[in-house]
Amino acid sequence: MAGTVQKDVAVGLDIGTSGIYVAVLKNGYGAKQELLGLGYSPSVGVEKGRIVNPEEAATAVKKAVADARAAAGVAFTSVYVNIDGPELAAGPGNVKRAIARRQVIARRHLQELYRHLCETVLPAEWLVVQLVNNSFYIDGKHVDRPLGCRGRELGMEAVVLAVPERQMEQTLLCLRNADLKIAQTVAGPLAIAQTVLAGVERQLGVVCVDIGAGITKATFINHGILYRLNVFPVGGGHITADLAVGLHTSLKAAERVKIDYGLGSIAGHVNVPNLSGTDCNVISGELVHRIIRSRSEEILEFVKQFIKNLKLEASLPGGIVLTGGGALLCELPELARDYLKIPVRRGYNVLLEGKASEDAYRYTTAVGLALWGTEHGQANCEAMRMAEGGFVGRFKSWLR
Repeated sequence: MAGTVQKDVAVGLDIGTSGIYVAVLKNGYGAKQELLGLGYSPSVGVEKGRIVNPEEAATAVKKAVADARAAAGVAFTSVYVNIDGPELAAGPGNVKRAIARRQVIARRHLQELYRHLCETVLPAEWLVVQLVNNSFYIDGKHVDRPLGCRGRELGMEAVVLAVPERQMEQTLLCLRNADLKIAQTVAGPLAIAQTVLAGVERQLGVVCVDIGAGITKATFINHGILYRLNVFPVGGGHITADLAVGLHTSLKAAERVKIDYGLGSIAGHVNVPNLSGTDCNVISGELVHRIIRSRSEEILEFVKQFIKNLKLEASLPGGIVLTGGGALLCELPELARDYLKIPVRRGYNVLLEGKASEDAYRYTTAVGLALWGTEHGQANCEAMRMAEGGFVGRFKSWLR
């Protein structure tokens, strides 16, 4: 594999709060998709999914990238990187522009339309992460490829995924310090959905719920199109923190209790080390169960309200797919089915079978980013190049 070049692979880079994960995927479709290598490094300079110290984060990124290059035998510099965090927002846009004298639609017309769309949707000091669900219309009629066509009016509909300007700055600086180039920025929830959802689920209508340590992300996809995305300020780490407080023990011991018992009924008592580590606290199993269930129901209540706000005329045929570290909580799918009255399953990626042992789920976003690159990268990168302007265009040009 030493002779493999960048064009043969797509590389996903997940910069997360708990770790930096890299996945190298051989370009191809279906059975031809092959996971070549993985890389990991503990995170530094990252908080709640956002880079707060680009120099420190770059050091961790370099370590993860070096591991992935060694494992895959591929020398790459271009990556698909996730942009995530509690402030990630999605806004639909619809714009039209007149074409003088029925001119042939050229690249500059599309560039103007993209920029007009972003200006219409984005609040001040926010930048585009990704444009999805792009549709074009000429004189009111849908067209797949507007370039080269003639018309009096060019229209566009799309969903703009965006974050505050500062967050994008920090990510770009981090990658520059790590000597990497951005093939495309991708919203974290979309990368997850790309990995764990079956094609039929995306067509029927499905809600993908990614339960991380500090946040939970819900994404509604129907007919293969993203309709809504929300980020909630609670995750699996809050269950651990609740247990640590309620059981008067350390976070490490509380995490162990969460993993060992989950949402199952607990007969008798549970022994946990006290904060000093010199003795054990004897806690009733009922209290442990109540603490875990209470916070789990809070997460599910956010999901319930998310689904309610969708105002669906029918049920969700694709149901709910739970993923992320928090989704591994024992008996969570069963609780979710009872609480939400909707079919629920855990989401996994077959490309990760036999990889990274029990920690395979941690690479889900990185694999999703690489999958996005193999399946959507070229078209979406073109859209982003056209949309770039103003600050982000100047900033990325300076980085290059």
